[in-house]
Amino acid sequence: MSKLSSPSDFTNINPNYSQGRGFYTTHSDVSQLLQIAAFSSSTTPSIAEVGTLIKRAEERVDDVVGHSYRPVIYHHEFHGFEAFKMGAYPVNRFKDYIGFVQLERPDVQKIVRLEVWQGTEYVDLASASAKVKVPSSPTGGSWVISLGVGAYTFNITKGTDFFDNYGPKTTASQIADAINEVFPHKTAKFTGETSAKSVTANGAPTVNISDFFYATTDSEAGDTVVISSLLMGEDGSACTISSTVGTVTQFTDNQDQRRLGDYWTIGKDGKIFFLKNYPFLHSHSVRVTYVSGEKRVPATIHDAATKLVAAEVIRHDDNSILIAETGSNIDLKTKHDILLEEANKILNGKKDIIHFID
Repeated sequence: MSKLSSPSDFTNINPNYSQGRGFYTTHSDVSQLLQIAAFSSSTTPSIAEVGTLIKRAEERVDDVVGHSYRPVIYHHEFHGFEAFKMGAYPVNRFKDYIGFVQLERPDVQKIVRLEVWQGTEYVDLASASAKVKVPSSPTGGSWVISLGVGAYTFNITKGTDFFDNYGPKTTASQIADAINEVFPHKTAKFTGETSAKSVTANGAPTVNISDFFYATTDSEAGDTVVISSLLMGEDGSACTISSTVGTVTQFTDNQDQRRLGDYWTIGKDGKIFFLKNYPFLHSHSVRVTYVSGEKRVPATIHDAATKLVAAEVIRHDDNSILIAETGSNIDLKTKHDILLEEANKILNGKKDIIHFID
């Protein structure tokens, strides 16, 4: 049984790392712990630099504990499908599935794509997806791909977010990276790009495209971008897409996640059960992209993250800090070591609990 919430949970969650706010802690929590003046754009470290430290601390928390308390997309996780090991024929009144796969991560919030190999291609059973096919030759003019969700419109623009003069597959990869707002590792050596793109909604500069959409190139046709909605269930079918260049396929809902549909899940355990439209029975026949992460941030995780960030702030400082509990000054190294030790003790305790439950 999982806990829905606790009165002590950290709930001040409005992440914007450039403003010093993360999923697990905030710049104000760090300054209060250290009992120093609030961080700002003119302090050392600045509020944006503290945001970077928060981002690193959250990654460390996830790595040590073994799972996340924030939504994280896990991309193209492959599984074999062997019915005789994972479920046996035939389906009967005691077993309404023919097999299942166990995902590597628990606490699944959404199955973004559930792609099953059916002999000649992977067929997606889960997502509301659209496609853009890149033309074989450079356009020579402007090119804008527009994605709409609710009141928001996101424009991915040639010359700003991607280029089309290196071939259709390279272009498709750039478009997918721009939508995901990740560094274009595969194409940067050709394009000279040095950072990830940031695509925000028209009129809403704090709303990012990667909060609503996820994209890849088609594994069977590399010149095509497949774009999936991150909205719950079949809501993504209401998203819109247009492109001034290329061929577009509108968002179509493949969602059949119900007990009598194609598949059903136990998200907390990370299990996907297949009832029909199942994969071929061999290795790597199931390819899953999903969002995982607990839906609450316990007070202990907030405490650990705050102490990790505070320790990093001290490590880069050159003044002693007053400890209110004792009223005495202690050296930076001692303060740093105390905070780090306390944070690691919390995280190791959470890791041990998770291991015991598993």
